[in-house]
Amino acid sequence: MDGFWSGMGAPALVNWCEPDYVLTPAVAEFWNTLSSIAIVLIAFGGLRQVRRSDLRFRIGMWGLAAVGAGSAAFHGTLLRVAQAADELPMVWSILACAWTVMERERPAGAGNGRAAWIALSAVAFTLAYARVPWAFALFLAVYAGVAIWVMGRTIQLSFFQPAPAPMRRAAAGVIACYGGGFLLCWVPEHLLLGCDHAVQRLQLHAFWHLGAGLGSALWWEWARLDRERLRSAAA
Repeated sequence: MDGFWSGMGAPALVNWCEPDYVLTPAVAEFWNTLSSIAIVLIAFGGLRQVRRSDLRFRIGMWGLAAVGAGSAAFHGTLLRVAQAADELPMVWSILACAWTVMERERPAGAGNGRAAWIALSAVAFTLAYARVPWAFALFLAVYAGVAIWVMGRTIQLSFFQPAPAPMRRAAAGVIACYGGGFLLCWVPEHLLLGCDHAVQRLQLHAFWHLGAGLGSALWWEWARLDRERLRSAAA
């Protein structure tokens, strides 16, 4: 179904199972767009939690807000440029998570460590994403690979070595929201069920947005707690 954004630019490389322009001709995927805006609100709430913490955590929350805004543009228009505005910040943000874990024990002011390598990786991905015709597959591979590593390290640091209870609770929240959203919503929508399946009426992708947004905010809270624990141990 055509709507306001139809024909206004190159179409996105992927469309989702939510029917297009059903509730309003101004928004391509209404529920996916609304849940993306919720990610922005979650990020703003997270900013209140980290407002007195290291700059990296505030940047992390602003990155999450950028992901939500880009996702709203993507699902609202289904244009290629808006898809890039969604997927590029997702990769940049997950690379920031990876850097935060890698540098978790480095004292403040002790140099940037692997920051240059992370920045070069982000630039290389961005250039490749802009040039290859299989950009969506590239995005999925890079984002999933880094996210799996970050999740694995989060689980290891929280449950396979001594960790304070608040940090373990935050990690459990990350697993429940982000991991649960992926397994219960993203996988069925994209890998197991056709778009005409009755379960798709539940708007699985919108619920995935909510789980991923809340899980990401909880991850940055987990990282903040981990940072405070290391500082207390060094004091």
